[in-house]
Amino acid sequence: MITKIYPIQLNLNGTAFQDYNKSGMLFFDIETTGLSARSSSLYLIGAVSYAPSGWQITQWFAETPSEEDQVLAAFLAFARKFSQVIHFNGDRFDIPYLQEKCRAYQLADTFSTLVSRDLYRMLRPLKNLLSLPALKQKSLEEFLDIRREDQYSGGELIDIYHQYASVPSKDSLRLLLLHNYEDLLGMLSILPLLSYLPVLNGSFGVAGGHAAGDSLIIETWYPAKLPKPFSYRGEHFYLTGENTRLAFQIHGIRGSLKHFFPDYKNYYYLPLEDIAIHKSIAAYVDKDYREPATAATCFTKKEGFFLPQNDILFEPVFKEAYKDKVSYFQCTEKFLQDKEQMLRYLRHLVSAI
Repeated sequence: MITKIYPIQLNLNGTAFQDYNKSGMLFFDIETTGLSARSSSLYLIGAVSYAPSGWQITQWFAETPSEEDQVLAAFLAFARKFSQVIHFNGDRFDIPYLQEKCRAYQLADTFSTLVSRDLYRMLRPLKNLLSLPALKQKSLEEFLDIRREDQYSGGELIDIYHQYASVPSKDSLRLLLLHNYEDLLGMLSILPLLSYLPVLNGSFGVAGGHAAGDSLIIETWYPAKLPKPFSYRGEHFYLTGENTRLAFQIHGIRGSLKHFFPDYKNYYYLPLEDIAIHKSIAAYVDKDYREPATAATCFTKKEGFFLPQNDILFEPVFKEAYKDKVSYFQCTEKFLQDKEQMLRYLRHLVSAI
């Protein structure tokens, strides 16, 4: 078995892990010759940890498949010093794979004592917001314009490992270690993507808002610096973000909308006026100019500037037609002066992303 240790530079400020105990965190990634632990070999485990001298990468490499138990045992002994493991898609692959190997070699399962944090699961909600084509680690690295020296996939390296196990060479070893090394660095490089999550959680503050034509513009301050500008186009709004600012442009309606009364049996519809009035008042209207209201004709009208809502957030509710799924509320000057209500509205909109 070969063990390699490399010092690296790592700054967790501005990431979701900045307030965690550095000495308790272990980032790791494994390399195998297949997806099934029962029919493939574990040949390399890489880990990033904090030591008294600073951050470092440690790699345990099996020169032949017969050494995989040594690699596994060495990593497990190392991992017992930590309180949490951080990985990319490790909940689905790396950890179950290692646990199966532990059972095969009758080794204690260290993972049962560690908190597991899967970056894939943490970042998955961002796929729509950032218009990501895929959620593979390399795709996320490319989104952040991070480039690798390593040009191989894990699958392509399987043959190279088999060749090394038969005829060891420095070139093959370099390629195998480099891939895992850059997987670890890549995992660290995508940590700033976690700073986009507060967008979806609505964890920002309203700076101010104003109407512009048929739109409402709301500027917000953001709790973290975004690593890269982004834009998102939703059904009812357009969102842009850069540095520590978000800007929402919500598409509204200026004109007349209808407010429908639920108890339509107590109303008459007046076709000439195109509104409904209560029976207590309609009694004074000539019978030729009124008719029993239906659910679709039991409404009053109002002029103004209206904003869409996915469910009933603000009342009274307005619609263009009775069966429309989208409802609206009136955007008043009082609303535009109330930052808490505007924040409540923005959180309502982003909940649909």
